Amino acid sequence: MINRENKTQVTLAKTSRAQRHMLYAAVITILVVCTGYKSVLPVFRSHLMHYLDIGDDRFGLLFSLAALTGLVSVLFGGQLLDRWGPRRMIRICLTGLGGSMLVIAFGGPHFVSFAIALALAGVFLSTFHIAVSSYLGRLFPRNKRRILSLNLASVSTSGLLFPIVAEGLLQLASRSPTVTFGQVLHLPFMLVGGLLFAATFIYRRPLSTQGNNGYPFTAQRQSWQWRDCLLTRKAFFLAMLISMHGLADSVLHMWMPRFLESKSFEVAPVPPGLVLSGYALAYLLSRSLFATIPDHCGRRLFLVLPGLAGGAILIAAILSRQYAVTAVGYILAAFCWSCEYPALVSTLMHHCGKRFGAAMAVAGLLHAGVMFLAMNAMGLAVYHLGDQQMWKLMLVPALLFPLIGIGAIIWIRHYDHK
Repeated sequence: MINRENKTQVTLAKTSRAQRHMLYAAVITILVVCTGYKSVLPVFRSHLMHYLDIGDDRFGLLFSLAALTGLVSVLFGGQLLDRWGPRRMIRICLTGLGGSMLVIAFGGPHFVSFAIALALAGVFLSTFHIAVSSYLGRLFPRNKRRILSLNLASVSTSGLLFPIVAEGLLQLASRSPTVTFGQVLHLPFMLVGGLLFAATFIYRRPLSTQGNNGYPFTAQRQSWQWRDCLLTRKAFFLAMLISMHGLADSVLHMWMPRFLESKSFEVAPVPPGLVLSGYALAYLLSRSLFATIPDHCGRRLFLVLPGLAGGAILIAAILSRQYAVTAVGYILAAFCWSCEYPALVSTLMHHCGKRFGAAMAVAGLLHAGVMFLAMNAMGLAVYHLGDQQMWKLMLVPALLFPLIGIGAIIWIRHYDHK
């Protein structure tokens, strides 16, 4: 009788702990979605350029600043995550991200204010996502790949929701004589920034010194050395492929609204913001479906096929020179290549073990450095070549996805002998 009562108490304790962890996961997911509100800025495109009185060159510079500041911070952020634990890093990053949104909220129509805000966001955003992945992995240590895929799907939710919100705000400003673009631009940033600041109080104290299966929520403090940044060749190769995926995806996402409204197309049947929402929906569906697939199924296939298929679809769509074909092709291509990132990251996690944080920091470092150059190069190229030639420039990031698939084949042949 006593043993049965003890078993019942243990079962109730496990159920209660699982429910708490689900609540923690739901809260951090909502915060991840909120941090993506800055995705409205590319949708505002020409309105924002007119509001700030800038051209394509400074528009590209504006969105490259986050990559530059991320280049400086991501490596140290990954190491601090190993030393301080994910909860403390989440709190610090939420403070920085909330502050960046408040700078936009109260900065007025000044290019410098937006530049400072996006640069500040770049300092914390990459580290925040790494910390969230680590936090969720510790909450659910037996389902890391599925949690990683679901977390990435939640990021897509912000890309689905906020472009629609941005288009709605633009319609509101154009139809109402009492509502200005400045108001619909600044007020939401004030609300989201205040929410992120308030959320920092949730992570003031550790929930517990132990997670599932005794996995510590707080990292063990140990001395850091520069050799901790060194990776094996197979890990560095994967980190490079991860950074290439992030580069191609980010450049396409930032410039696609500008491309769709350019003179490369005679008519625009649907607003670019809706196209970005379709892209985000494709990510959400694809990664949600991917989370249902066991880890051992298609382990190598998902490293190779998504980039090859997605890249081929987008290249063909751009070469069609038709708005509808390009928009639909972009969404279909995103559905294909969205599986590539979690497949690469989970493979990196498997091969790096406890050095996963450092490996992701190196991937972030590579991504940030090239991203700064790529965004500026795109801005200058569009400025000098003009709208009608922009379709040629969009082929460059699209070509990276097939190269990633080819790189994955090389990695499998050289390093994956299981």
